[in-house]
This record gives sequence, structure tokens and C-alpha cells, in this order.
Amino acid sequence: MRMNFQRAFLILSLATGFLDAVVSGQEPAVLPLDAEPHHHLALKNEYVKVYQVEVAPHDAVKLHRHDTDAISLSLSESLVTVHFPGKPDVQQKLTNGQIRLQARGYVHSTSVDGDTPFRNVTVELLMPQTGARNGCAQVMAGQAVHCVVHVGEAPVPQFETEQTSVGLVRLQPRQQVVIGEPGRAKLIVALDGGVSYKNENGVRKSLQPGDFVWLDKGKQGEAFRNESAKEVRFVCFDLAPTDGAAKTGS
Repeated sequence: MRMNFQRAFLILSLATGFLDAVVSGQEPAVLPLDAEPHHHLALKNEYVKVYQVEVAPHDAVKLHRHDTDAISLSLSESLVTVHFPGKPDVQQKLTNGQIRLQARGYVHSTSVDGDTPFRNVTVELLMPQTGARNGCAQVMAGQAVHCVVHVGEAPVPQFETEQTSVGLVRLQPRQQVVIGEPGRAKLIVALDGGVSYKNENGVRKSLQPGDFVWLDKGKQGEAFRNESAKEVRFVCFDLAPTDGAAKTGS
């Protein structure tokens, strides 16, 4: 009964705000992403902005816009309703580890319907992106999947543009993989706990879901190791130099 009351109150609050805006002759305010209060900026550099997001059950992300292409990494199983100005609402069931593109110009708010908190990491890609296509996951909804994987390949491509590659690494217990190359910057985001790496002081540190590691251009490869007794996953962003050079791998 309490859950239904909370949900009804949330819907009423959203509707009241919208109606107030209509009566006053104004559209509902659309916030830039970095002003949306549930998005907490954790990293900003010339390549990316990384936001860590957590929304309580029956709470809502406020209406906001994406001024650049962004990749959303879901860290929870969540039932949500996405609201679009002037369009029908869409209810979605998000899975843990799901990767989605939120394209430049995307405007929406999101309410959390279930009893599970909504958690994700949102990575804004600050360079203009061209030639976007899915790899082995439907990161762009409604677009074809192009999955060609070579034996032993890691990361496995999930989404690619001319400037960025987003790959998924699955590590079995006690396995490790070396990520990084001097010519390109990398961002590592943990989907599961148990991945470890050596920090700048040479101390091995364990990552929790949503933690990330930035490997700047010019840095040698870093070994990421599964310290747990089960498979762990992390996402690797491979980012082209910001001088606009094409993806060459060097």
C-alpha cells in the first residue's frame, strides 16, 4: 500500500509540475546533464565526462538533455519509465551490464518504478562522433548488430565510431588481461567487483561496480586481474587522440 502511495505521489508531482508549466505558458525546464542532481561528475578531461548515477526507488531523474553522445552502463536490474516531451512514455526493464547509447540531442526524464535503486555510469564523449555502429551488442536501439570476434579477443567490441571503441572484457577467476597502449587513452569501468589493478603508487587496488580507471595517452599497458571466484566484467573505452586523428591504433 505504501509503495502504491509513493508511486502515485511521484506521478502526481510530475504531472502537477507539467500542468503548472502549461498554465503559465512555459515548457517544463530542460536541464543540461551536468545540472541534473542525480548525475554526479566524477571525472572530466579533454576526452570524457564520467558521471556516477544513483536514483532511489520511486524517485525520478529530472528532465535533461544530452549535448554530446553518451554511453550509459547499467549497474542494476531496474524497471523504469522514460518520459519524452510531447511523446508517449516508454517503460523499460534495464539489465545489469546493459550498454546503451544516449545520442546527442536526446531529451528525457526517467522515473524508477520498481523497488530496486537505479544505478549507472554515464560516459559523455566530448569529441564529435561519426560513423557509429553496433558491435556485438545493440547499444544503438533498432540498429543491426555487427559482431565479428576473433578467438581470444579482449575487449570484445560492443559499439564503435571513428573516434571511440567500447568493448566488454569478461575475466574468469585468476585470469588477467593487459589494457592500454602509448598512443591512445583508455577508460576502464567495472561492472562487477573483484577486478584489481596497480594504482599510481604501485599498490594493487580492487574495483567495485561503477569504479573506473583512467589510462592516459602515453601510459604503458596496465594488468587487470580477477581476484574473485567468479567471472567478472568491465568495459573498456578506447579513445582516439583529441587532435582528430583517425583510429589507427597508434
